[in-house]
Amino acid sequence: MEYTISGQALERLRKTCKLRLTISVILAVAVYLAVLGFTVWVFFLGNPEMGARLDAPLSEKLVTAVGGPIVIAVLAWALFYWLIVRPEYDRFNNLFKNKYVISTIQEIGVFQDLSYQPRGGLTHDEIRSAAVVACGDKRRFESEDMLSGRYQGLRFRYCDVSTAHMRGSGKHRREEILFHGQVMHFASFDEIKKSSGHLQIFEKKLASTLIGWTAEHEIHTENEAFNRRFRVFAANEHNAFYILTPKMLEQITQFADQADTQIAISFCGSSMFVAIDRLYSILDASFHVPVPEQKQSILKDVELLRRAGELLILEASTFHKREEG
Repeated sequence: MEYTISGQALERLRKTCKLRLTISVILAVAVYLAVLGFTVWVFFLGNPEMGARLDAPLSEKLVTAVGGPIVIAVLAWALFYWLIVRPEYDRFNNLFKNKYVISTIQEIGVFQDLSYQPRGGLTHDEIRSAAVVACGDKRRFESEDMLSGRYQGLRFRYCDVSTAHMRGSGKHRREEILFHGQVMHFASFDEIKKSSGHLQIFEKKLASTLIGWTAEHEIHTENEAFNRRFRVFAANEHNAFYILTPKMLEQITQFADQADTQIAISFCGSSMFVAIDRLYSILDASFHVPVPEQKQSILKDVELLRRAGELLILEASTFHKREEG
């Protein structure tokens, strides 16, 4: 039987991590007070014959007496964190990702063949071909924490993606993050239809830097509320309207409402990609939030994944079958 970990055991580990963090902070404060006391004595109270800097300018005394201890305390805290907190957090995070998240999702009972690959993810070429977000420079592309499986026969992949590129020139070059969030890939968005070329849907509030290259034609649907919220680009206008039925437009809007953040969708061939623009990931553990609350966040995000399959794929397909029948 595959080893799993209970929420209670994980909560104990989380509290241990938090306790170690508190200890590291206390130690850093102790270092700060010790160094502060020493600098005050050197600059204000010491005996000149013992090397005290009583004749130093007041500004120098204040900067050194206050700033020096802060720098040393921060460095000390970083060392304490690395030695005391990080090993326990890595253990907690590893169990959270590899055992707890998977077992929590399996409890729902709607996904099959679930697997988790910490170092797995979508490739730069896949994101570039999908054209769901700007892919940036290949050397600054990252994708990890891939969850894969099947939902009612539909294969999916869900992973963290970060894209960036360099801006400026010479000494003024800096990295600019284009997209940081999650991308879902469904191997088939409709068991009957296929997209002829790319069909892309972007929320208008989505930052322009998040949008990469777009298909040739920008089109407008018959749904004015949808047009006010989204921009649609298509390689084949006729094919786009074949896919974007009134029901599909309604499903996309409902999905975006539930996501409660900026989304982008790309159809290409028989694949659908969905990008969710946000900084956090369901697979990252936090020792500041109780495990039961983190479980609710997992269930909420997994429901979003399910709704992507249900609203954008299965219900739309069922609607098409009713129409064609």
